[in-house]
This record gives sequence, C-alpha cells and structure tokens, in this order.
Amino acid sequence: MDQAEKAGEHGGDDAGGERLVDVRCLAAVCALSLSTFVQNGYVYPMSSSGEQWPLVAHGALYSLAFAFWAVLAHVRKRWLPVARLSALAGALLALGAIAWLLAQAGGSSPVGLLAASAPIALGRSWAVVVSGLALSSVAPRGVSVTVPLGVGLSYAALLAFEPLLSAAPAVSYALLPLLALALVARPVDAARRGLAATCPAPPSELALTNPSSFPSPGNRLFACIALFEVAFGFSIEFGAGVAAWRQDVAAGIALALVAVWCARTRLRSREDALFHLSGLLVVFGFFVSSSSTALLSDVSRSALAVGAQTFSVLTWATLAIIAARNPAGGITALATGFCASNVGATAGVALGGLPVGAQDAALADARLLALALVAVVLVAYVWIGLRGFSFSDAIQGVRPVEPVAAPAPEAAVEARCARLAAAHGLTEREGEVFALLARGRNGAFIQQECHVTRNTAKTHIRRIYQKLNVHTQQELIDLVEADRATV
Repeated sequence: MDQAEKAGEHGGDDAGGERLVDVRCLAAVCALSLSTFVQNGYVYPMSSSGEQWPLVAHGALYSLAFAFWAVLAHVRKRWLPVARLSALAGALLALGAIAWLLAQAGGSSPVGLLAASAPIALGRSWAVVVSGLALSSVAPRGVSVTVPLGVGLSYAALLAFEPLLSAAPAVSYALLPLLALALVARPVDAARRGLAATCPAPPSELALTNPSSFPSPGNRLFACIALFEVAFGFSIEFGAGVAAWRQDVAAGIALALVAVWCARTRLRSREDALFHLSGLLVVFGFFVSSSSTALLSDVSRSALAVGAQTFSVLTWATLAIIAARNPAGGITALATGFCASNVGATAGVALGGLPVGAQDAALADARLLALALVAVVLVAYVWIGLRGFSFSDAIQGVRPVEPVAAPAPEAAVEARCARLAAAHGLTEREGEVFALLARGRNGAFIQQECHVTRNTAKTHIRRIYQKLNVHTQQELIDLVEADRATV
C-alpha cells in the first residue's frame, strides 16, 4: 500500500492492521518538541538580553527557513534529494552550535547570537520537514496517536534531563534535531527515491496540471494555522525552564489522553474535534489569565499550554496526512504549514511584548484588554472567517496526483473537445489548452505550444478545471472519454 492509498480514505476507516505508533517517528517528534522547550526556556532568553526584538528576529529566521524549503521544493525541476540535504542540515546544525558557543565566549551580543542561530534555523527546519515526511508513511490514525505521544514524552524528558539541557543549551538545541534526522532521514530518502522513480515529473510540473493536489499559500488551512499561533505566541513564557513543572505534568498527561482518545475514537473528523478542543482551551486560558490568584494563574497557563500543544498535534497530523495524499507536494505543504505557524507565533510574541503602560494598574488593564482582543478576534474568526471550514475537508480537498492515461491520438478527440468547450463556455485559448490537456500534454508542452508563460498557463488550466468541474488532468481525460460514449 503506498502513501496516497493509506491516506485516501481518511478518518475512522484506517486499516485495522496498521500500526498505531511508529517508534522512529515517536522519537523524532519527541526530540524536536524537546528542542522547542530548550529554545524557549534557555536559548532565546540568553540571546534577548531582556529585549523583545531578538525574540521576534529569531522567529522571523524560522519563518524564512521554512519558506526557503517550500519554495525550493516547488520550483526545483527534480525531487529534492533528502539524504544529501539531511547531511547538509546536520552540518549546518553543527556549525550553528559552534558559532553559538563562540558568540557566547565573545560576550553574547544579541546580533552575534542571532547570526549563529541562522544555520541552526535552516537545519532544524529541515529536520521538522523530514520528520513530517516520515509521519506521512504512517496511517492517519497512527499519525494522530504518534504525535501527541511524542510531544507528551518530551515533557517527561524535559523534567528528567533538565540539568543536562540547562548546562549546555546550545549543544542540546542543535543535537536534538540532528537526532531526529538520524532516526528518519534514511527511510524517508528511500521512500522518496521510489516515488520519484514511479513519478519522475517534478512537483512544479505536476502542480500546473493538478492544482487541487497542491494547496496554495493562501489556503484557509494555512491562514487558520497562522491565526491560532498568534494566540499561542502571545502566551509563550520564555525562560520558564522547569519552574512551572505542574503545568508540564498537566500538559504531558493531557497529551497522553489525547493520544488514547485518537486511538479509540471512531470519529471520521478527529482533526476537527482537536481543533475545537484547542480553541476552547485557548479562549478559557486567556480569560482566566487575568486572575491575581496563584491557583487560577496555574490553571490558565495549563489550559494555554495544553491548547497550544493540542493545536501543534493537529498541525503536525494535518500536514503529514496531506503529504501522504500527495507525496510530490509533501515538502512544500509541510514547509508552508510550519512557515505559517512560525509567522503567527512570531506575530504573537511581538504583540505580547508591546509596551502597554508605565504604571502597574494601567499595565494590568492594558494587558487584560489586549488578551480580551486576541480572544475576541480568535472566536470571531472561528465563527465567521472559518464558517464552513473543516480540517477534515481540507485534507480531503487535497487530491492524490493520478497517473495520466491519455486517449489515443485520434481526430475525434478534437471534435469532442470542441463540443465540450462550447458546452461549458470555454474561450478560444482555453479550448486550445483543453485539447492539449485531453491528449495528456504536460504544462511545459502547453507553455511552448501556446507561447505563454507558466502563470498564464496555470490561469488557463485553473479556469478550465472550474468550468468543467474537474480537479485533475485524469478527470479531464475521463470526461472527454465519457463524451465519446454519449455520442
């Protein structure tokens, strides 16, 4: 069974024989989640020196790193070589760790530490993408179980290894994503090589004739991820370490329960249930956060932490399942989704650090107002902006790329295409492109034959698909063949 087939019937119908937990992926997710704790608890506070701009700059670095991988995978004329890029990422992580230690020895200036973080961001972001590709080989239900278990285990690892992590944060920060790569890069590379052999066309070419298989950066899924991460970024507590151990224990237990629920539920819309749960926890946490009592403050932090991690689980699971449905666009989808996540979190960190008052009373009132506004915007977007939106539908909307079996080059094909073009209101140029698509021609041939740019060809193809109510080139060919049967 290949990846697209595993994800084809997403929901509660996962094959009973599929494993629920992939050990390699579990360890990789745990290592990457633990590296995030090291980042927020030790690395970022060391580089900020009490200022806000270094935190925002570090977040922007990760946004750029994920955007780089997304663009590279989309525009490259061949499938990205996972093994070679993973080796490069490992070298970048090692280089970044050395540069970080040298910057620390030189006085730990924010600019120097930021420069040292650039190669780490590029290497670590690639480790996240490759781990997502590894998860895409697991059945959907297994993804929804493996990810929360991995994140939950990272909380236990944080409590157990805190002295070691705090003693060498820069080294831990670089070694943990390197460990994730060591666990999953080789099997992912082998799988990608096999896919490239069966489908040699590059993702950039496939995206032209299969637009519904490649979510665009403006997709509502990515907008939703970015907005929710604004709320989570607003609530991040840098430098917490294990001081808030009660919240860590609560979050770890909650994530274990999420994994158990995902393993046992028969709902076909697990992702939507996780989305609603994370939204409720975030709104509750924001409103309770204004309390002055220690107990309610702990409750607020725990609710926000569990809500943030539940949404993180949802993001990982959704992007991994999308990558399974369309392996050719897997790297682009994963990198775009995590880029949106980092953009939102960075915006939230920037908002959370704005100076809101000089006096204690004014500061408290202004911060409460800011929290209320974030919660209101979040709820309004869920109720209005996401009306009719579903994570499960977003996953199903990504259609697997089908191999194109063109009809025989006979003269009747042109007549059928002309008849269908007239019936569906295609323009003369759209009719020309339609006839080429019906013969199995790819995007590069269409650009050359019609003397148009890639963007113009993409626009024509998108309009043709809309007018014919098809989503892939194979569906278009099937429509032309069906027309022969009706004549």
